[in-house]
Amino acid sequence: MKSTFVHALVALDQSDSSELIVDSLPQFKKFGTKKVTLVTVVSVPFTGEKEEFKTEKYSKKLAEYKSRLEKEGLIVETDLRSGTYFYAPTEILTSAKEKDADFVIIGSRGQSKVQEMLLGSTATEVLQRSRLPVFLLNIDIKLDSEGSGERVLTLTNSVDNALNHVMHATDFSETADRAFEVIRHLDQEGKIGKISFVHVQGHHAIALKDPLSREELTEGSQKRLDEMRNSLSDKTRNDAEIIITFGTPGKEIIQAIEENDVSLIVMGSQGKGFVHEFFLGGVSTKVTRFSKVPVLLIPAKRD
Repeated sequence: MKSTFVHALVALDQSDSSELIVDSLPQFKKFGTKKVTLVTVVSVPFTGEKEEFKTEKYSKKLAEYKSRLEKEGLIVETDLRSGTYFYAPTEILTSAKEKDADFVIIGSRGQSKVQEMLLGSTATEVLQRSRLPVFLLNIDIKLDSEGSGERVLTLTNSVDNALNHVMHATDFSETADRAFEVIRHLDQEGKIGKISFVHVQGHHAIALKDPLSREELTEGSQKRLDEMRNSLSDKTRNDAEIIITFGTPGKEIIQAIEENDVSLIVMGSQGKGFVHEFFLGGVSTKVTRFSKVPVLLIPAKRD
């Protein structure tokens, strides 16, 4: 899958989270991004009264974002989508299709500052349903440094450093291969500093009960990963690392991210347990919920 990142559809709910996302958008120029479409969805409640719902404040905010980003050299369009009981995830993905975007950028949380909520409902739905690559920015909560006790939002990792060390999680499925093609495309353009591979040989594998079978399984995985590494550019091939672990895939991938100073994790939205009705697999769900670095999810091929 050769994917470009020229045009990003950016979901904004105009909360504190949106300010962080907008501030990070110029850094996507390192991916080759030249244009962004900023979309805000306003759901208007039905009251039965004939009164006009005013959206001027949302339009004004989008105009402010647009002005800021144009000063950074980006081409900017805005899309304010307002209607009775509009459902944000549906409207975001519809906008992405109508605007012919290459990928979607969304924050892991929006207006909520609930510490325990690891992934917002809108982000979850967009990840579940998107037919485009989705770049998930991890937005966390911390206490105000001035000692006020107020909870403030913060990006856990800068997009500016996202391509310094890219990790590819693969189970050798078709969707994982599509994700690797995206990495190869970025690599061939000289955009990536370092690449690592992680493959988890699940605890459910029968071969793990037999040391000889386990050794054969590992050798087979190593061979396939070596072939992938050898297809990289001269710049990244020699320093590329291969990590083969055993256990629960989601947990092992998160551990590999934390232990190897990874700046971006790229993986397929579905693994070998592909179910047509679901866009996001269990492993991808866990990684997007618990990763402290940005996650780039590549969707499964669909009709």
